[in-house]
Amino acid sequence: MTDSKIDLASLPKRPKRWFTTHRLKVTVQTSVFLLWISLIFATKHPIQGWLSDHIPVSLFLRADPLVTTVVWGGMRMGVTLLLLGVVTFLVTLILGRVFCGWVCPLGATFDFYSWILKFLKVPHFGPSPKFFRMKFYLLAALLFLACFGVASPLIGLDPVVLLTRTVASVFQPLFRQHGELGTGHVVDFASLILFALIMGYTTRVSRVWCRTACPLGAYLAVGSKVALLRRETKDCIQCGICSANCPTGAISFQDANIYNESECVKCFVCSDACPVDANFFTFKSPVKDPKTDHVQLDRRVFLGTLTTAALSIPILKADGGTANSAKTLIRPPMSREEPDFLNSCIRCGECMKACPTGTLKPSGFENGLRALWTPVMTPLEAPCKEGCNACSQACPTDAILKYPIENKYLYKSGTALFDTSKCIGYTEDRVCVECVRVCPTDAISFSLGWEPNPDGPRHKWGVPIAGNEKTAPAGQTPTRPLAVSFDACVGCGACEAACNEVVGGDPAMKTTSLGRATPTTLKKV
Repeated sequence: MTDSKIDLASLPKRPKRWFTTHRLKVTVQTSVFLLWISLIFATKHPIQGWLSDHIPVSLFLRADPLVTTVVWGGMRMGVTLLLLGVVTFLVTLILGRVFCGWVCPLGATFDFYSWILKFLKVPHFGPSPKFFRMKFYLLAALLFLACFGVASPLIGLDPVVLLTRTVASVFQPLFRQHGELGTGHVVDFASLILFALIMGYTTRVSRVWCRTACPLGAYLAVGSKVALLRRETKDCIQCGICSANCPTGAISFQDANIYNESECVKCFVCSDACPVDANFFTFKSPVKDPKTDHVQLDRRVFLGTLTTAALSIPILKADGGTANSAKTLIRPPMSREEPDFLNSCIRCGECMKACPTGTLKPSGFENGLRALWTPVMTPLEAPCKEGCNACSQACPTDAILKYPIENKYLYKSGTALFDTSKCIGYTEDRVCVECVRVCPTDAISFSLGWEPNPDGPRHKWGVPIAGNEKTAPAGQTPTRPLAVSFDACVGCGACEAACNEVVGGDPAMKTTSLGRATPTTLKKV
């Protein structure tokens, strides 16, 4: 097939149409992308407003069928929030990969970027790379691990998860009240680097992620093999325009009548670009479709992928510890027990973006490979805000259970430990009850002693509001904290964050995951 044999100028010009299926697709895709952007900006404390009141802020993640499959498979139970993902897959069985072409926000990002490249006349369309089958092997490994209850960090490669996490790492600092550079920012930076590399390669090959590495695309490609909406050609002149303009390389460059249904995202560019109206889509049986090509996987590579995944299971299950071993592994309030949390958390970063103080950070390798990208509390940097349940509202999979704000302190996230050898009330005889003041549950007991202004105003817990850090006269004991009540402490980290601002070295208060998920003695607030 060569363009030199076709004199396109001699062809009758197709009449202009104001309405085409491709323009409809662009309109819908743009509208859906703007909705996604709006929901991203709505995912911040407090999650209140007309949009968030009527549409879940995690709508797109809930509609992701791969997320649904991995979470349900890993937990061996259904999470009703993810039923929308089942609907998406059922639509795929009828219409093909319309989610990729019309709904996916990362796919929309690629298409918008492609329009810019076309305007700049940068060539980036063409056949798919030889390694385009890699996404099917990634999908096989992901589903295999999910069957064994190990929701691996590979779910972080899902396009909706990847873009949400990337945007969260960019916009999250804008909504923080506190937060300093830490390990979590390094993981955020890694997400940005991955996204930048993807976009850089997209400059050479359009929708390269969709073609080669997207596990969701591979998952929907399997379902689209039986789709009823399929491409048809009639009186094709083999000009090659449709092949050259297909953003996913689905149309053969040798014979434009042949295309790969598994790679077609129903963008209808071929119908719009065809000079003789030879391309169109219609409903027909997938059984007898001689114009459809199929993806052939290498059996050895497929078996090797499954073998590698099987060998990685012990490594993935060797997590960083539990509440009784890894004391720094502190999860958000009302999180599921650690095994279920790791299986249901999809590493999307929604909770971290919603957190107003920035205490939630993505875990690095310090808590094990299985915990990579999952949220952990960092009390040394910032506390969990009193009266906030934004992370619960933002979580798309119920890894952080939904709860009304009055139930926030019914179960512990952890427990603060008090070290008198680091408290300036003991080492320097200075009045310091900052930890008592910031504690939301009155979990820290204290002893009254010398104060510079004993008749001054008092905090609601009974300690002085002013006079902090004043040194007591020789021979007198200042007002200072005594101990932390295990039953009343919820592990919010407020005391540690406050202590860290007072002392010069390590804080005397250290928040740990000890007692996680244990009921407290507190009533509803």
